[in-house]
Amino acid sequence: MVKPIFVSTCILLCAGCATVRSARDAQRASGASLPPGERAFSEAWFQFKDDNIVTLPEAQRVSLGWHPEMVIATQNVVSAEIAVHQAGVNLRPVLSSSGSYGGSTQASEVNDWDRVTSDSFSASLSLSWVLYDFGRTRAKQRAAVEQLIGANASLRATVLQRTLSVCNAYFALAEAKAQQAVDIENLRLYAELLRQAELKFKIGKGRNYDITKTRADRSEALLSLLVTSNTIRNAQAVLSQELCLKTPVIFEIQPTYKLPQPEAVENIDALLSIAKTNNPNLRLLQAKVAAASAAVDQAIADLYPQVRASASTSYGTDPQTWGFNWGASIVQDLFTGWQRRDAIRQSETGLRQARANLVDQELQVTSKLIQAHTAYLTAMQSKLVAEEMQVQTLENYTLEKKQFDIGMSSILELNDAQVLYIKACSSNVKAEYAIEKAKAGIYAIVGIEPQF
Repeated sequence: MVKPIFVSTCILLCAGCATVRSARDAQRASGASLPPGERAFSEAWFQFKDDNIVTLPEAQRVSLGWHPEMVIATQNVVSAEIAVHQAGVNLRPVLSSSGSYGGSTQASEVNDWDRVTSDSFSASLSLSWVLYDFGRTRAKQRAAVEQLIGANASLRATVLQRTLSVCNAYFALAEAKAQQAVDIENLRLYAELLRQAELKFKIGKGRNYDITKTRADRSEALLSLLVTSNTIRNAQAVLSQELCLKTPVIFEIQPTYKLPQPEAVENIDALLSIAKTNNPNLRLLQAKVAAASAAVDQAIADLYPQVRASASTSYGTDPQTWGFNWGASIVQDLFTGWQRRDAIRQSETGLRQARANLVDQELQVTSKLIQAHTAYLTAMQSKLVAEEMQVQTLENYTLEKKQFDIGMSSILELNDAQVLYIKACSSNVKAEYAIEKAKAGIYAIVGIEPQF
């Protein structure tokens, strides 16, 4: 009798060793031994790349592999998997064992204080099993499965959100760098304009006002360049955060990178159809509706009893005995203070709320997709207009420059032409990256990752 108990105990302990070891490893991990996502990085992962250039696909890969949000979402899936396993525990047999050892010492004056020592050992092994609970556990399992589906949908939503965040940070930095190039060109043109204004004033063909105004305009251009430089620094800090770097790192990117066109981007109805199938937030709420429906089944099943079977065996040495017991029982709570009725009503309320939340999310997805699609079309039109304006204003500036060089145009007219040209260049930059950000937003809403 003792040997089977000892063997079963050893088996159970060995089965839990790997789990305990994994938990202890998680406790002991610290500093550099922590896995990605559970720590930020002080070093730049791209330090040894040529020219420290970070591509958008590389940034996406690092963010999806290292960002804490991904660890949280992944562990939520693991937790949901454990909940699915635990949901069926009531229908699985429960095996328990116990053992005890004791002794006693007695002495009396009658026996001249001679001591009498005795010891005893006892052990028992018991098994219990719920044979039928009228669907209570099955409903709990269905709810847990739906929660697992929801956790996977939430993980998918996190992946899409990570993709969108990195795209926005990357394109914000690319836009700032492109605007910096425009500001540098603007400052160069003003420096040349000031040189010519001073030259004309020196030979008696210019005015002191022209010099003063050009200097003021050049100072304003320099201030614009400084603002853009600060914008670049902030954008690099944001992108460094997306890459899980403790401190901002100066690095280069591919400013000309473009996202592929989303599928059916010109057809809003087709985009809505894709979103209803792939949007993870919709799938999450659909799973919650199914889980709420299973919760109603579980609450109703609680009205019924449980049928349980049990068996146990025991052994003792003082006196030496052994025994075997078995039996079956039906357990039913007759009155619990209206708890079961309230549980059914509460589950019904949860189901109705879950359905309403799903409808609300469908409306939100539709609205957000329409807005993103409109932003995309607007950015495309703005890009065409900005490109045309840039060509026209460049032609106008070139013409004014030639006329100014031969003395047929004033410095103020040339300055106005330069302002229009630089403004068109800036509008072209904004429209270009507005298109990329709008495409990234459409990808996130329809639930599809861009193929890099």
